[in-house]
Amino acid sequence: MIFLIDNRIDRKKWFDFFFSNQFATPFQAPAFYDFFNSVPGNSAKAFAIEENNQLKALCVVTFQKEKGLKGYFSRRAIIYGGPLLDQNSGDAIEKLISLISAELKHKVIYIETRNFNDYSQYKNIFLKDKWQYIPYLNYQIHIKDRTLDKILSQIKYNRRREIKLSIKEGSVYGAATNAEEAKALYNILADLYKQRVKLPLPDYNFFEKLFYSPIGKVFIVKHNNQIIGGAFCIYFANNTIFTLYYCGLREYNKKIFPTHLAILAAIEFAVCENLTMLDMMGAGKPDQEYGVRNYKAEFGGELVHHGRFLKINNPVLYQLGKTVLALLAKIKK
Repeated sequence: MIFLIDNRIDRKKWFDFFFSNQFATPFQAPAFYDFFNSVPGNSAKAFAIEENNQLKALCVVTFQKEKGLKGYFSRRAIIYGGPLLDQNSGDAIEKLISLISAELKHKVIYIETRNFNDYSQYKNIFLKDKWQYIPYLNYQIHIKDRTLDKILSQIKYNRRREIKLSIKEGSVYGAATNAEEAKALYNILADLYKQRVKLPLPDYNFFEKLFYSPIGKVFIVKHNNQIIGGAFCIYFANNTIFTLYYCGLREYNKKIFPTHLAILAAIEFAVCENLTMLDMMGAGKPDQEYGVRNYKAEFGGELVHHGRFLKINNPVLYQLGKTVLALLAKIKK
């Protein structure tokens, strides 16, 4: 077996492996790797195992940290979606995660896979390499071979009523047509994160690059020609669309619910493009109350429990970082 990194991975083999893989998500496509590396301040690396001139395992690892003082305590590697695997090669995934662990041991405080598929059959391989399994929920809306009416019928009654009311009041939704519309949506999102969410948000550069990326899709909601909400998504043809961020102006109009329409826009796009699924990217830990989970549940998706795998490279900095970041968050409030 050969361990390959970045440009040593043949792009044609990567494309072929991606398109034929049951674990494929846009986050393991070459286009996502290129997009993430195109954003100033961001970086990603691709790791792969090759045997007999064929790829057997591959994943794209993104490197992230907060700004300023938080940066030292938040150095992390996130593997969105989990790795691409050849199901007939358990040795390849074992080799891949072992070599990634060694490669990143002194570079990040922890490594985390955010699984969007069922990797339970590989759980023991991760545990053997001293990764932890973290229970984590998600909602996924199955799209393929279902009509829009069928999908909408699964949405909770109150949400469907609010969607109809929003449209009746003159709200419209669709894909953003230029970067200025994406910037207007980002301003709404940034204000929401500053005033209410109190969590880090990438700079506009990230969202602008996403708008121009072949895997990016930005949806906007308008009323009286004013942008009042929308969603930033990542997708791949014949695959899944992921709602990275969605938002709407709060208390804009009691009869208009822009966030509902933002999600509806992504659903309708997925149906029109015959995508397989809409993934809502997380619904929290099963033993913790999470208001966002309740909201996502009302769109009629399936609750899945794919969890996450976590490898802590520096336990001291990991625990200290959690304490420092929590303290800084309290000070910020």
